[in-house]
Amino acid sequence: MFGFFEKKKEKEKQLDLAFDKVAREIRSIDNWDDPKKLEHYILDSCEQIIGTTKEIEAEKAEYRKVTAYLADMKTISDLPVDKKTNLKETAKQIEALDRSRTNYQNRDPRISEEMFLQIEENEDDLPQTIRRMMDNEKYQRNIQGSMHYLEGEKSRLEVERDDTSRNRKWMKVFSILLLMVAASFLVLIFLVDSYTDMDTSWFTLLLIVLVAGFATLIFVLTSRNNSTRRKANRQLNQTISLLNSVRMRYANVTKAIIYVQEKYNIHSASELNYLWDQYHQTIREREQFMRNNDDLEYYTERYARSLEALDLKAPEMWLNMTGLVIRQEEMQESRHKLIQRRKKIRQRIEENTEVVKSERDEIDRLMREHNYYVSEIMEIIDSVDRLCGLKKKAVDQYAFDKTNA
Repeated sequence: MFGFFEKKKEKEKQLDLAFDKVAREIRSIDNWDDPKKLEHYILDSCEQIIGTTKEIEAEKAEYRKVTAYLADMKTISDLPVDKKTNLKETAKQIEALDRSRTNYQNRDPRISEEMFLQIEENEDDLPQTIRRMMDNEKYQRNIQGSMHYLEGEKSRLEVERDDTSRNRKWMKVFSILLLMVAASFLVLIFLVDSYTDMDTSWFTLLLIVLVAGFATLIFVLTSRNNSTRRKANRQLNQTISLLNSVRMRYANVTKAIIYVQEKYNIHSASELNYLWDQYHQTIREREQFMRNNDDLEYYTERYARSLEALDLKAPEMWLNMTGLVIRQEEMQESRHKLIQRRKKIRQRIEENTEVVKSERDEIDRLMREHNYYVSEIMEIIDSVDRLCGLKKKAVDQYAFDKTNA
């Protein structure tokens, strides 16, 4: 939570390494009487002092910031019960509204933005479109049932018509066979009557009766078959005409359904009705989101005014730390971390201050021992002292003694 305080931690051995480096540089200078080498070392030490001093200033700034946060924590913890309760309630409202806003922003959209805009554009006509599509789908199902029935009736009538055609052919064959049989018997009777004394009148009469009976039967069956054929043809023509009309109505209603399906990229009226419902839910969610934003702005301003009234040292930080105000255990945990952090910062300040002091004392010692007081170098050292807030000691004292002498 306080991660923005954290910097790169320094290990204690790094300080030892820095002193070792300085010691090696000092030992590497084999001739301290060489002004150039001495000047180079002094300037390098000044640069190190400036760099370390900047670190100290940054650490002091961080130390002051951590101290301010700890002071603010104490101020909030020591608030009277009524003020603390009001502050907590406001913080809870902010946290709940912010969580609601985050959930809304991270949610999966109910419908795509493209579909939302399309429905919004046709919002006035869409309810009627849904009802009309539902009616068309119902009518389409009914027409499909009628088409299936008419298709079956057409097939049945075609079979019946074909049966009458076959029956008529068989009647012709039977009639021809009857004539041939009758003619054969007449020839036989004629021959018997011509060459014998047998009375063939009874045979002739019987043959005539039989032929007449079969002829009558064939006539009746043929008439009935022809009547059935004419009836089948008439019904078949009516069925075909009705089927064509139904197919045309089916094609028209199907085109209307397909048009809506392609327009909204759907498969049915129920799916379009679902999109319509999701559209309205999306509108309600967006309106709720806007209301939440207004409420969040109101409670945030109220929370900020409450913090200002407490005269906190870092009120801007507490605007984003409502969880600490709401939950006491988080406040205690954060206070502990800040105390540990401040302790480490103080240790680093002391260590870096000791480094600066050692570097500055080493410069004074070298200048005294080697009587090295070049005006340009003195000006640089004086600038470093002013920049780093260091007090001049031995150098000023020696310069004063030298002037009096």
